[in-house]
Amino acid sequence: MDQIASDVVYISRDGSIGSIILNQPKKKNAISAVMMDLLTESLHELEQDPEVRVIVLRGEGENFCAGGDLDQPGPKPMTAEFSRQSLRRYLRATREIRSTSKPVVALVRGYAVGGAVSLMLACDLVLLSEGSRIIPNFCKIGLIPEMGLMSTLPAVVGPQKAKEILFFGERLSAADCLQLGIANRVYPEERFEEEAKTFLEKLAALPNLSLRITKGIMNSSMDTQLNAVMEAESIGSPFCSQGEEFKAVAARFSKK
Repeated sequence: MDQIASDVVYISRDGSIGSIILNQPKKKNAISAVMMDLLTESLHELEQDPEVRVIVLRGEGENFCAGGDLDQPGPKPMTAEFSRQSLRRYLRATREIRSTSKPVVALVRGYAVGGAVSLMLACDLVLLSEGSRIIPNFCKIGLIPEMGLMSTLPAVVGPQKAKEILFFGERLSAADCLQLGIANRVYPEERFEEEAKTFLEKLAALPNLSLRITKGIMNSSMDTQLNAVMEAESIGSPFCSQGEEFKAVAARFSKK
């Protein structure tokens, strides 16, 4: 197994399966702009690797990702323009997942919170462990859902259910996700790695060209709306980041 490391993201190759690992376990792999830059670069690298047929996105340690890292460098107080420029780095990662021709599979254990849910649903397939908890808590902390979630979630569960989930920031179990169609498979904790590897190897063994063209056609038909949503986010999210409700949340976090 070949492994290439960086501070917050690293690539691991196992035959025809290339994994991108979000690597901030002490912060439960919280998302930063730097992490999203490295994710975009890693996706591009694996796209160019002729040996890799399937790309995996997962988190280091016990959790997939705890959402946005509120302790990132930036101006104090945060400006709307800085927030807008930072968000665009996140949106590039979403677009790269969608435009990469190879299947991208999210492997999720533990918590997936906020932007982690967006990353998960940008992927082509989702595998969850039984103990996973999916929490799209944007609205509850005074922000709008980001990274395309207002497009990808209703595409799966329908607009009414998506609004309910996003408005209330509902905590979804792995069983809930399977029932709603958010997850393709849910595996027991003790067999998660084994079962996921079997699934990935079956996917990698399928005819490569037909999978890549199928993904491209299906995503192209959906991503016009996704791109429009993300452009709207780039205006709406920085506006919300200046709101008193989100500032109160950020202040409470900074005191911890």
